[in-house]
Amino acid sequence: MKKFLLSFCILFSSFIQAQDLVWPETLNSINTGVNLTLLLDLTEEITLNGNPVAEGTLLGVFYLNDSEELQCAGFSTYTPGQTMSFPAYGDDSTTEEKDGFNAGEVFVWYIQIDGIDYPTTAAYIVGGFFTDVYQTNMMANITSLTIEDTEEEIEGCTDQTYQEYNSAATIDDGSCETLIEEGCMDAEAINYNETANTACADCCEYNVLGCTDPTAFNYNQEATEDDGSCTDEAVGCTDPNYVEYNPEANTDTDPTSCITEAVFGCTVVSATNYNADANVNDGSCILTIEGCMNDAYVEYNPEATLEDGSCEVVVIEGCTDPNYVEYFPPANTDNGTCEILVDGGCTDSNHVEYNAEATQDDGTCETLVVLGCTDENFLEYNPGANTDDGSCTSVSFSGCTDPLADNYNLLANLDDGTCEYLGCTNPTAYNYNETANVDDGTCVAVLEGCTNPNYLEYNDQANTNDGSCLTIIVYGCTEQTAFNYNVLANVDDGSCVAVLGGCMDELYVEYNPQANFDDGSCNTLIMEGCTDETAVNYNDLATLDDGSCEYTLIIVTHSNIGGATYEFEVDVLVIENYTVLWNIGGLSYSNEDYVLYTFPLNGEYLVTVTVSNGEMSIIEEITIIINIPGLSVVEIDDELINTTYIDVLGRNCIQPRVGEFYIRSSYYKSGKISRDKIYYSK
Repeated sequence: MKKFLLSFCILFSSFIQAQDLVWPETLNSINTGVNLTLLLDLTEEITLNGNPVAEGTLLGVFYLNDSEELQCAGFSTYTPGQTMSFPAYGDDSTTEEKDGFNAGEVFVWYIQIDGIDYPTTAAYIVGGFFTDVYQTNMMANITSLTIEDTEEEIEGCTDQTYQEYNSAATIDDGSCETLIEEGCMDAEAINYNETANTACADCCEYNVLGCTDPTAFNYNQEATEDDGSCTDEAVGCTDPNYVEYNPEANTDTDPTSCITEAVFGCTVVSATNYNADANVNDGSCILTIEGCMNDAYVEYNPEATLEDGSCEVVVIEGCTDPNYVEYFPPANTDNGTCEILVDGGCTDSNHVEYNAEATQDDGTCETLVVLGCTDENFLEYNPGANTDDGSCTSVSFSGCTDPLADNYNLLANLDDGTCEYLGCTNPTAYNYNETANVDDGTCVAVLEGCTNPNYLEYNDQANTNDGSCLTIIVYGCTEQTAFNYNVLANVDDGSCVAVLGGCMDELYVEYNPQANFDDGSCNTLIMEGCTDETAVNYNDLATLDDGSCEYTLIIVTHSNIGGATYEFEVDVLVIENYTVLWNIGGLSYSNEDYVLYTFPLNGEYLVTVTVSNGEMSIIEEITIIINIPGLSVVEIDDELINTTYIDVLGRNCIQPRVGEFYIRSSYYKSGKISRDKIYYSK
């Protein structure tokens, strides 16, 4: 015997799947004859990850078609800082397929940047003629478009205690390998750590040289290594400004031994600068030096302080070097007049002044030889050359050598500055060419006007925008008697539709897809479902069969595998997300598709299996009769190895509470599992 419990629910859901978007070539290709005007008066520029979106970027609105795919219903190019408008087309009621927005449908915005489509969130002003969902002949006023965050996750080491740590990483990729060990990494330091891989901040300690003897006069308590500088205490005057000053003393007496203030000066009486008041000689004494003090004599001594009569030979100036032409034999004092060497000249062949007959170089080598072509009539001519080397080979042909010039001379190999560039040379002309040097009469005068085709004032002859673009073009039906008359439209786009009354609700039998206003003729509601009374999911309320009839939902089998042991199995055919509950005569319960059970006593048992998915429940019953002579619980020798309890909420309980109901599961050594419902009591 089979029993079926059926429950039905009507669900409506909408979702957007990821897909490659298709942008139309023109608005005419998607014109359905009805539309809403999108007015973009953005308060701030559109940005992607903080960077402004470039002018000319595609932006548009999309709807879901019958296949749940996004389709474009209107688009335009982005112009930063300007008000923009374009139509969003509604569904054409004269066609079977959905080819535009339905009334009340939300706009799905996308922006395409560098070939990538980014989902975008719009902010609207709502009220009056303005709406934030599709309504034919209405307007949507958009104040901002925000591209959703596109920052990608960055993999790397996210643990700061490892050397591989990456502060920019957002996902740990397991690359953390080397644990940071801080320490002194300077091998010269006394606390050098050879295992450290990260230098610590100012932690290195170094040897401090100094006296380490605490009994010494110059003991340095911070010194770590003795440098042999320890000295004993030496008592005496330590002030160098006193006569008693002892440079070897390091400790003054008490009272002080510094008594007489020092007067520094020359204390040698025979010196020329003797100072009678000085009591400390400062080394400034100038002693008497005898010698010739007349600079007209060869014996003249500029350091002499006392004439001693040694002046004998009068000075005779002149060239004293016999290797020069200017040599003067009587001269005993050279006065620098030696200039021209005997047989002198430039002896360096790398100079133009080179004299092959000169035997002594006289410093006249001045101009280095520069080899090259010295003939101006040759292409190889080198104006810097001063010595011709025979390299003049190609006779030069002057002319214009620039291939971009209008008088380019293919034969010329030497540009003579005659190149001509034709174009408009009038700086006030619209097509002024700053590179042109010959006017060719092509100058076009500046014609001001509106150059933006999105405005009514657009002038296709204008080449300079004069700010006269005032009225944004709003496309739509301008025929006041038409069903889709748009009071805001100022340019008719041929979308006018005549008024046609009828039932506009697809859920009714009287539905007219060509109607554009509801005349109240919808009477008979369509109810889809299974209309076959022999089907397990027959719906007596359905008026239209939707092909959903099902005749066999589950297959239940059972068989005796020996003695009182049976195996039970359910095969669920079409139900999804289901649960199974076996009730073995109230003795055992299971949620598995397959159950193996041994009945403990003779008798008739009702085995039921329930399959449910929350919307539908199917129950099938099986009657099992056990009649085995002598069968009793005493005769079954099967060791119980474990017992578990599940409360009414489906939770596993380690320690059941007294006075509560539980599903008890008993696990036997043979593999048998027995489940029963109990009221727990000690």
